[in-house]
Amino acid sequence: DSMQVVLESESGLFFINSEGVLENFEPSSNNLFVDEVTEIRGNYTFTTYKSIRTLIVPKGVKEFQSDFMRGVKVIERFELPEGLVSIGNNGNSCGKSSTCVFSNSILPEVVVPQSVQEIGDFAFGHSYINVLQLPVTLRSKYGRQFKDSYIKTVKLPNEWSDFVVLKENNTIMFNADNHDYESYGYLNWCTTEVENLEFY
Repeated sequence: DSMQVVLESESGLFFINSEGVLENFEPSSNNLFVDEVTEIRGNYTFTTYKSIRTLIVPKGVKEFQSDFMRGVKVIERFELPEGLVSIGNNGNSCGKSSTCVFSNSILPEVVVPQSVQEIGDFAFGHSYINVLQLPVTLRSKYGRQFKDSYIKTVKLPNEWSDFVVLKENNTIMFNADNHDYESYGYLNWCTTEVENLEFY
């Protein structure tokens, strides 16, 4: 059943299928895409294909199609809705993996909603993120969700302040040897540069 439902936010029209997967996006007339942006931060060069003022994803979206917004710079506001279940998945069900959802992007602030259970491989790979806030509920495995990215500030729940540290080489690591990597895999980012670590 390929019936599409149209949801709307001030950013434009969002087309989801019957399972809540976001398949397409049509920006509103005051929020159009502009071509090609290159941004250099330290040793990183981020080349995005287009920029847009806002990307406010409406409630009702549960997950995204692969490469949904790959290579986009969002200038003002990037918002994900409560009710979102996954940002890409690792294809454990029938090979239906969706990856690279927001990879190669430049994003102002990413607040991952409490409802998100999984962030898939390379979902935000090789991206520049100004502020990233993760919920206490998240238990994605692996560690490739933010591979090769540069994140200015990571905000983590207070509950984790005892076992997550920012190393001198600007990577986030566990400071407990016996930590459950299966549950907290996405915090084991040896190739993600983080400038500041905060707890909320």
